[in-house]
Amino acid sequence: MQQLRAAGSPRHTRRVPLARLAAAPLLALQLLATSTSSAQPAGTETQPDATAIAEPPPSELLTPPRLLSDSSVAYPEAASGDAKVELELVIDRHGAVQSAQARSGEPPFADTAVRAALSWRFEPAQRGTQPVAARIRFLVEFRQEPLQRQPAPAPEQPVASAPPPPIEVTVRGRPAPASRTISRAFAQQLPGAFGNPFAALEAAPGVTPTLSGAPYFYVRGSPPSNLGYLLDDLRLPALFHVLAGPSVVHPALVESVEFFPGPYPARYGRFAGGIAAGQLRRPRHELHGEASVRAFDASGLIELPLSADTSLTLGGRVSYANPIAHVFAPEIDVDYWDYQARLSHRLSAADELSVFAFGSHDSLTREDDDEGGGREREVLFGADFHRLQLQYRRQLRAGRARVTAAAGWDRSVASEGDVRVTDTLGLLRADLEHELGASWRLQAGADAGSDRYTLRLGQLEDPGEREDFARRYPARTDVVAGVYLGAQWRGLPGLALSFGGRFDVFHSRGQTALGPAASVIAELSLSPSLRLIHGLGIAHQPPSASVPQPGSNPALGAGLQHALQHSAGIALDLPWALQLEATLFNVALFNLSDGIGISRIDNGDDSLEEDSRATGYSRGLELGLRRALSARLGGYLSYTLASSRRSAGRAEGPALFDRTHVLSGALAYRWGGGVHTGVRGSFYSGVPADVAYLRAAQRPPRTSPYYRLDTRVEKRWPLGDSGAYWALVLEVLNTTLHKEPLNMSCSAYVCREESVGPLTVPSVGLEAVF
Repeated sequence: MQQLRAAGSPRHTRRVPLARLAAAPLLALQLLATSTSSAQPAGTETQPDATAIAEPPPSELLTPPRLLSDSSVAYPEAASGDAKVELELVIDRHGAVQSAQARSGEPPFADTAVRAALSWRFEPAQRGTQPVAARIRFLVEFRQEPLQRQPAPAPEQPVASAPPPPIEVTVRGRPAPASRTISRAFAQQLPGAFGNPFAALEAAPGVTPTLSGAPYFYVRGSPPSNLGYLLDDLRLPALFHVLAGPSVVHPALVESVEFFPGPYPARYGRFAGGIAAGQLRRPRHELHGEASVRAFDASGLIELPLSADTSLTLGGRVSYANPIAHVFAPEIDVDYWDYQARLSHRLSAADELSVFAFGSHDSLTREDDDEGGGREREVLFGADFHRLQLQYRRQLRAGRARVTAAAGWDRSVASEGDVRVTDTLGLLRADLEHELGASWRLQAGADAGSDRYTLRLGQLEDPGEREDFARRYPARTDVVAGVYLGAQWRGLPGLALSFGGRFDVFHSRGQTALGPAASVIAELSLSPSLRLIHGLGIAHQPPSASVPQPGSNPALGAGLQHALQHSAGIALDLPWALQLEATLFNVALFNLSDGIGISRIDNGDDSLEEDSRATGYSRGLELGLRRALSARLGGYLSYTLASSRRSAGRAEGPALFDRTHVLSGALAYRWGGGVHTGVRGSFYSGVPADVAYLRAAQRPPRTSPYYRLDTRVEKRWPLGDSGAYWALVLEVLNTTLHKEPLNMSCSAYVCREESVGPLTVPSVGLEAVF
């Protein structure tokens, strides 16, 4: 193990001190470092101490990257105090830093460290004598020194500090091409996202929300239920609590969300739209936590190290929103809560076993008069889900393996509480990643699962409704199994290929359907700042409800849904840390069970039934310009120009959710003294009217455009120099209090626009991080 550090002295001409860099890559499986980082006068050198536990054979020895360039980092001008930033760097086999991300640390220190790291050069990691790409962690330590008035100050004495935590080296490839990573740091500073990376999906190009604040998005024309939400590759039946509420999983558990709006890698599957794959934050094996108290709920998360190898993480949220809800609707009661618990144990330097349990509850009820003149409480909406996951991970000599077993229980309540749909599920999955030399990285896996659905109609009296529920959600057991094989190839400088395929078998109520899928994604770097990205994929999915709800997947019925996805774009790194993206996309959709995308046209021959399948397409242009929101001045601009059409029976026309223009942008500014403000604006053009005639359906009128402003103000107070703080946060979704046009219904002579809201979500709360 070697410890890398850079020392500097104050710049007396500008009176701006320099950062002290203590970056310690640790060879996690083979070496143990015991060293102490200290501040040294400029020009001095320190020799790291390292103690080898075991000496592997030379052909298996993994040597971490070695810093070759100057590692000095300028201390941020607007900052004060000491700080530590943990960076995650992806270093290619040529020694260049391909990406840098702050895993911990606060702006402006984190932004300064990230920008500096992108210019560093390394001697690449080696396995034996073969250079390989590597993902490493660096600890950057900023220390503010007192300003010196003399041009030649006397050398200062070393100032001892605590040893840095172990920084592990993991040999991996670069992040998958054609994906957009949404970090928690971005979500924390995005007004209206309330710190949740999944909620920040709305800011991505190609995403069309069904309703402001609602957790349902159309992505490149695919309906909300065709967008796969995953957490550690485990399917999430819901993302947010009722009434545009917070996330069902504490945001501090989600390190980032990798968003694939189009073709996605073979390891994911069974969704005909995009994929939003959340990555669980790895245990830190040290005491830390977060807490938040707002006007309508409270949440918290804490990690407790039980021993050197065992860590327990507990989190959850509980609501007390009724006093606020009763101000606007006295007859309405709102209740939600969630929980998370994870126990992780390192069996050895290469093996880890974890148990993860999480769940959520939502209830929306209304008190109304009953037929006898009394009062009764009706269930307007109810949803519950619970998950239990057991996972074993092993770090291999040239990759990693993972085996996962999971079980769950989902339930949705509808029709005034009379209808209850439940799903008891089980899953077994195995994944393997393996590197073949410096150019190839293989991924393979298999999984199998079952879903046992039950339907209880209770006191539902309407015969037609009972028949509809029984037809769409019959009691049954569905079984699915699949295998996948994917590869990433980087054999030529500047060219990266990601391709693969999967094969799934679906069985439900005596029916069997086969789902072969494939994708290829190519990324060509024309220069260090310009990349071309091209993707093509075929995807399949079982039937789905109009919007995703726990336990409410329809039976296989008329077969699988299908999608052919194609995209081509460029990515350009600009001065001032700006990034520009432009993408053309074309998606063809077949056999869709998309109930809310099809116009209800009475064409006289009953060719369009409630459960009719549809075909369609979506094509358009996505533009994105962004600069880190955590920078002193940051922001983004996102624009989508698109057309989505549907056809079913004899009806053909724009999809009911089709918005030609979707524009979103945000600005955030860090004023100093722990004050950070931000504002986000969103504009949507109108959606088509639900017309009653075939001819009018081809070019229907549209609702009025809609726009809103979201705001965020934060003031932080540091607690010592450990990075802990407490903060006061004011955040409002739809500060402008605008009503949102929802749809337009047209008869023979009259069109009537229906609006909802104003849907405004204010949040005033105290947050603490330690």
